[in-house]
Amino acid sequence: MKILNEAYFNLSPLSVARRLLGCTVVRLLGGERLSGRIVETEAYGGLRDPSCHVVRRDERIWSLLSGSPGVLYLHRTYRHWLLNITCDAVGEPACVLIRALEPTGGEERMRQRRRGARDLTNGPARLVEALAIDFAWEASALPRAEFWLEAGEPVPEERVLNTVRIGLTRGKDLPWRFAVRDNPWVSRSLEAVLSGAPLSPGL
Repeated sequence: MKILNEAYFNLSPLSVARRLLGCTVVRLLGGERLSGRIVETEAYGGLRDPSCHVVRRDERIWSLLSGSPGVLYLHRTYRHWLLNITCDAVGEPACVLIRALEPTGGEERMRQRRRGARDLTNGPARLVEALAIDFAWEASALPRAEFWLEAGEPVPEERVLNTVRIGLTRGKDLPWRFAVRDNPWVSRSLEAVLSGAPLSPGL
């Protein structure tokens, strides 16, 4: 299985967000393999994107997002950590948020970590907790010995949903969210988005 490295992420955030669908996130925890297929992502595009964290001119975030692609960025929101991976060329601040996974291995261990919660990895904060992703990893390049991404079967275009992002106040009209159609692990259904129902982060 091909392990993704810096070269894979050296594209625009929209390209990376789309092509990550179908790839697998792998976490080794106490010798056990926990894994999940990526079924939902969101792109964040630096100064071109009013919702991207870099517009706040935070020096730490600017340095991280405009550095090498394929680096972990653990953003904190609503008292939760969210998994992002930097992308695009050096000097172009951008990242992709991993929003939801379909478990493919170690589901029982993930459920223990989620304390038996019904919602396991169908949300960005939930998957971070289920996989025991550590904030101390931030700014480290992929792959890590205990955490990496593997290439997967590409998701056909007819099975890809492309909608607005969720839970934003700025840039909320940009269609920069990608999800696998009719997948039960997606954090929010297309029907809910198109119905005009209030959107929440789905943490």
